[in-house]
Amino acid sequence: MDELSLPPLPGYEREGQRQYQLALRGNSLNPMIDAATPLLGMVMRVSGMNSHAMPEHLFTQVVTDVQAVEQLLQEQGYEPGVIISFRYILCTFIDEAALGNGWSNKNEWIKQSLLVHFHNEAWGGEKVFILLERLMREPKRYQDLLEFLYICFSLGFRGRYKVAVQDQGEFEQIYRRLYHVLHKLRGDAPFPLLHQDKKTQGGRYQLIKRLTIRHVLCGGIVVLALFYLFYLLRLDGQTQDILHQLNRLLAR
Repeated sequence: MDELSLPPLPGYEREGQRQYQLALRGNSLNPMIDAATPLLGMVMRVSGMNSHAMPEHLFTQVVTDVQAVEQLLQEQGYEPGVIISFRYILCTFIDEAALGNGWSNKNEWIKQSLLVHFHNEAWGGEKVFILLERLMREPKRYQDLLEFLYICFSLGFRGRYKVAVQDQGEFEQIYRRLYHVLHKLRGDAPFPLLHQDKKTQGGRYQLIKRLTIRHVLCGGIVVLALFYLFYLLRLDGQTQDILHQLNRLLAR
């Protein structure tokens, strides 16, 4: 798959300033997941950072990368409606992570969200599940999009169930139902995973100097371990195990 070439943001090329990149694109069985990997990795890598360690122009960079991913999917031949649905889910997932981890204290998320920028909507936590129901009526046609949404669920996206603790059982039912739909489609074939490709580089998300090489290495290990566990562990409790492993590695 062709690699996206994304220029660094102004202000991140000053002499002596380190650049940190997450190169994880090229080997997924699902082109949609493959295209979104750098953004998913970015969410996992910066989710535990405090506001002082956040890139100042993170929102602008993410907007640029979402646009680049959208163009890539167009080149892959996806239907326009599928691409719009993918972008809606991706923006909602990143917005939820941004607001939940306090990114808005340092970045442009305090002024507007990705969903506002691309879809002129303030919150998509409800519509994502309405969209899911429609997609599951034709699972074969929308398999790639359903698998991408399943990845988002596994990485902690909850939408309308984020604050409704009493409805967690309902979310688990939806999660299991989606799992069984995808398992039926793939049979014994492996579920799409994310692999590191040393020959390619993903979107650039530069972090300031106080972020050490050790943190970056841990971030890469976390992402790889995350999806390895995602494939091997049983469905029951796997989301909790993944998040526990992520927090443990980032805390080192």
